[in-house]
Amino acid sequence: ATSGIGAETARVLAKKGVRVVVGARDMKKAMKVREKIQEESPNAEVILLEIDLSSLASVKRFCSEFLALDLPLNIL
Repeated sequence: ATSGIGAETARVLAKKGVRVVVGARDMKKAMKVREKIQEESPNAEVILLEIDLSSLASVKRFCSEFLALDLPLNIL
């Protein structure tokens, strides 16, 4: 969700008050996306988690971190 349709989807969902968890390989880009979202929607809750889909270890770490947040998964 650091560019294109992913970033736009995150922006629109956050604007509607949805808590958004952004999985990103490039955390610098993810932070810029979160900043832009929060400029438009200051109360937006955007959580950034690092993930590299080419690495099974990274995917497992992301899953563990997400589960530790104890949040519902409504849209994937």
